[in-house]
Amino acid sequence: MGNNELTKQGMSKWVFWCCLLWLGSVLFGGCSPWRDAYFDGGVGELTQADIREKLGKPHVVKDPLLSDETTWTYRYALSESELDPSGIKTFGKQAGSVFGGKGGGPREKVYCYLYVLTFDKEGILRQWDRESCQLPKAPDPFQRELSSMMP
Repeated sequence: MGNNELTKQGMSKWVFWCCLLWLGSVLFGGCSPWRDAYFDGGVGELTQADIREKLGKPHVVKDPLLSDETTWTYRYALSESELDPSGIKTFGKQAGSVFGGKGGGPREKVYCYLYVLTFDKEGILRQWDRESCQLPKAPDPFQRELSSMMP
């Protein structure tokens, strides 16, 4: 009987650690936008054609004549929920909007990111980077009202 208890104890510890490992991989693996994982897995493999097919035409292309590298830049406005696909960071906000009624919660914050991709002369992705950028500010409706009233 003592041997059976050790087996149950050992099995429950094993199950606990497996669940903890799985939860950790879900939490930490799902915390980046899908583009990050796509580029991480594609360095040295993805071609310009692959990326153009997946993301469309780049916003900016730099192809200097005296260099063997080409740089493509994509610009995206990403919401908090896109940056947190697991929903961990936005869970409280989602719950608040449910209890607040229709449109009762705060609006999601939006962030601007540039994806800068560097290709070699064969058109293979060699490195990439995600940088923050500025979103244009929305016009202040109150300022517009005041300026239209001025002579």
